[in-house]
Amino acid sequence: MPQYPGMCWRVIDGTRRLMSGLVIVLFAMMMAMVLIQVGSRYLMNYPTAWATELSTYCQVWLVLLGAGVAMARNQHMAIDMVPAMLPLNARRVASILVALVTLGFLIVLAYSSFPLIELGAQQSSPALGMPLWIAYACLPLGAFYIALELIVSVVRHWDDPFDTALQQSEQAPGDVS
Repeated sequence: MPQYPGMCWRVIDGTRRLMSGLVIVLFAMMMAMVLIQVGSRYLMNYPTAWATELSTYCQVWLVLLGAGVAMARNQHMAIDMVPAMLPLNARRVASILVALVTLGFLIVLAYSSFPLIELGAQQSSPALGMPLWIAYACLPLGAFYIALELIVSVVRHWDDPFDTALQQSEQAPGDVS
């Protein structure tokens, strides 16, 4: 991971480490809960609803936080053949437009999640008895983290939006396309 100058970049690096760690813990918890559920159901003939419920909540959190981790690692799928052929300034404009549309979606996601969180504060999950706002809090938190990584990605790739140098180096030797 590159070393960035300034306090802002150190905070971003710390956030990345925290989110990557959370994703690992959530995945491990989800797998453990699925194993407990399968083992209790098929070995002891006793289904454990709490394990199913906890694995579901871990999966939802994993998806939202994992999307931000994938954004940080530039691992999202993208159709960028046409923008990669544009001149540098046009690629920058396209990069900003894509980021603005994505940010718009993330803002709507985060804003729309607050009524759900308020409702979840008054309800609890059936098997765990956990307040549902905890499960729903992944929506604004995940949207914020994805937005942060999106902005960092635009800044990081400003000199070469859509990684045209990377695409050229991935061509096979002798490939003329």
